[in-house]
Amino acid sequence: MFNTFFGNFNSNIATGGLFDFNATLPFLALQFLILMFVLNNILYNPLINVITERNEYIVSNLTKAAKLIAETNEIKRIRQAEIFEARKTAQNDIKFYQNQFKEISENDLNKAQEAFNIILATFSFRLGQQKRDILLKLRGELE
Repeated sequence: MFNTFFGNFNSNIATGGLFDFNATLPFLALQFLILMFVLNNILYNPLINVITERNEYIVSNLTKAAKLIAETNEIKRIRQAEIFEARKTAQNDIKFYQNQFKEISENDLNKAQEAFNIILATFSFRLGQQKRDILLKLRGELE
């Protein structure tokens, strides 16, 4: 009776359905686990290692780039300060030499003016003497 009950029960259940729990289920689970293990060791771990190495390379390059940018900004700041000081020094030198040139040219101009005044005074004195001599000569002839 027991066999007939379970026999009828087994004959009423359709095989190959969505939830067919027989010996293939553990085999499929084992296949799935083996596939996951193989894919993880062969494909995913090397791929993750390559991605990790690439990320480390990118981060190291970005760090180096940031350091280089900081160094260039510092060098740029130092050079700009040097350029500013050089321009300031050059402007002061230009003003100094302009003032010196102005003083020298004024001194030379004053010396030239004095020499011209001396020559003019000498010429005026000689001209006055000649005029007086000529007037005296003319007076002497008229008298």
